Amino acid sequence: MLNIAISGASGFIGKHLMDYFMALGHRVTPLGRPLFRDEFFGELVQTIEHCDVVINLAGAPINRKWTAETMVEMMDSRIQVTRKLVNAIKGAQCKPRLFISTSAVGYYPNDGDFDEYSDKRGEGFLADLCYAWELEARNCPAQVRLVITRLGIVLSPDGGALPKMLKPLKSMKIAVAIGSGSQPFPWVDIRDVCRAMEFIIKHPELQGVVNLVSPDSVTQYLFTRIMAKYYGALGTIPIPASWFHIFYGEGASFLTTGQHVFPSRMIEAGFHFIAPTVKRFFELNK
Repeated sequence: MLNIAISGASGFIGKHLMDYFMALGHRVTPLGRPLFRDEFFGELVQTIEHCDVVINLAGAPINRKWTAETMVEMMDSRIQVTRKLVNAIKGAQCKPRLFISTSAVGYYPNDGDFDEYSDKRGEGFLADLCYAWELEARNCPAQVRLVITRLGIVLSPDGGALPKMLKPLKSMKIAVAIGSGSQPFPWVDIRDVCRAMEFIIKHPELQGVVNLVSPDSVTQYLFTRIMAKYYGALGTIPIPASWFHIFYGEGASFLTTGQHVFPSRMIEAGFHFIAPTVKRFFELNK
């Protein structure tokens, strides 16, 4: 049995991870927001001292309108929590064996093919956010194994992006493609995220950056077409990218652009995806 601490445990991914690890018999401690206040730093250190693994999922939602205020919140919620966790690990007399800190494939540029051996960083707010987020995690003490997981768009019928994508399909039998739909759509099944976290814990040779994204490279339009087929849609229509700029501002780039990313290190380490293709994902979730 392992003692696993999770920040961001109340979120979509965090809830799934907690259920997954507890079902395996591990003890899971959620690191709630109060622990990250300055006056509770000592309690945070004491909590970390009793843990084998710390998983950092904290961060304000990205899939919303980006204003000056929300962009500061998105940045601060990741930077400050990660910094506090790293400082708590440094202050712990008995340190965890592993620190998993999440990031996103938005780190990579929108043009080109990338895996963990690619050093090139993209441009814009999301890439800058991922870079600053990861930079904080890299301050983790050298004796603690550090894994930075760059997540794709995490999909599940019960949360995340998929229910929003299914709304027009269920109400009008129409699937909606975003803009031209030619942008890459880097996705991953929530069950594979949970299994990958367990795999990382069990494989000490994995450290540094690891992409958690399906090996199936698709465009947003192709993903939508396959989704439409499995849900019996009458057709697929494109919605102009300009519409999304009205509702999301600069944040529309999160929807109208994407990264072509491959999970080389997980596959090289022997990890097998439950949902390696979009077709398989919808077969499992029909």
